Amino acid sequence: MKKYLYLTAAAVIMWSCNQSSLSEDAVREFAISHIENQVGYEKAVAGTIAGLSPKLKVWSNPVWKNVPVDYTIKEDDDGSNFYEDSIKVTLHDVYLMGGHANVMGTIEWYIAGVNTTYRNFSGIITEENGELKWIRFVGVDHETLSKGFLWPSTEVEGGQIAYSEMRTAMMNLENDRAKELSDSLVEVDPSWATAHLGQLHYYYMLNDLKGVKKVFETAVSKLEGASRAEMHFIKSYNPESDESTKIKHIEQALIFAPADPMLRAWYAWGEKDADRAVDIMKIAWNRRPSSGGVNNMLGYKYMAAGNMEKAKQHFEIFVRINPNVPNAYDSYGDYYLAAGDKAKAKEMFMKAYELNNNWTASKEKADAL
Repeated sequence: MKKYLYLTAAAVIMWSCNQSSLSEDAVREFAISHIENQVGYEKAVAGTIAGLSPKLKVWSNPVWKNVPVDYTIKEDDDGSNFYEDSIKVTLHDVYLMGGHANVMGTIEWYIAGVNTTYRNFSGIITEENGELKWIRFVGVDHETLSKGFLWPSTEVEGGQIAYSEMRTAMMNLENDRAKELSDSLVEVDPSWATAHLGQLHYYYMLNDLKGVKKVFETAVSKLEGASRAEMHFIKSYNPESDESTKIKHIEQALIFAPADPMLRAWYAWGEKDADRAVDIMKIAWNRRPSSGGVNNMLGYKYMAAGNMEKAKQHFEIFVRINPNVPNAYDSYGDYYLAAGDKAKAKEMFMKAYELNNNWTASKEKADAL
């Protein structure tokens, strides 16, 4: 066995020595020029094919649960797919591995000055017969995930991440955290209307109508430049509007952001037809199955529809993914209470209270049992 290991090690060393090392500058130049020259219809074909290995495997938009495939090079390509005016490639990382290099970057396609496709990618480049070629390529287009969401109208660096965290806190009913994040977003971009969402949510959950009104008026004053979805969602918080008007604004927001999980959760909450509410939420769940707020709403709506098995599944997902969120346990407690398991319900209510002593309602429910 020891002799075999020595032979194996020697073979690896010899293989490594025979592998030509790539130059980072050469890899960068190839990766950028090969992609950016894929314009001009027929004149782009020869150069594109020359940079593709016969062993190339590609994985296009893996978010759709597909698999990598062998790339088929079309020798009779007429260039009809190379219709953009220009392409911009930004490389974020080049990692050399002997005779291979892993490249990560972003590709932006433009037509008439408009960015029509935005793709993040990772690929492997190697050398074949003295020429650099792509041998592996994975690409994910922004459009596959961006459709139907309430995206923030801000250019602040890192703003989208903090905005998503704020919305997650809102949907998990981590109200203090939502307000904290909202306050910070308002500070870094005073002109951003939906930065106020966490503040609106905080005062709404406290039933502090004066607080809601003050923040609402401030947010409305910043709606110039906001998307229609943002505008209608902000207006749904108007404390002087009746419930039907608020619901109409959420409906309008959903026209422009139809797959947004928060909009669907807020809309489903007021839907009295439990089966319809479940259908409303399924679209959100298909896009964000790990969202605590989405699973929480589905849990309650399945309970209302009498499907306790499905309700339990979604409350379980909520708790598993969010073990430090009090609302996950409070909701699970409601489920167990409805299922007739008072001991388990009390355990869940107390867990919520232990995580955050401000959840006095959970403590009261536990004490009642």
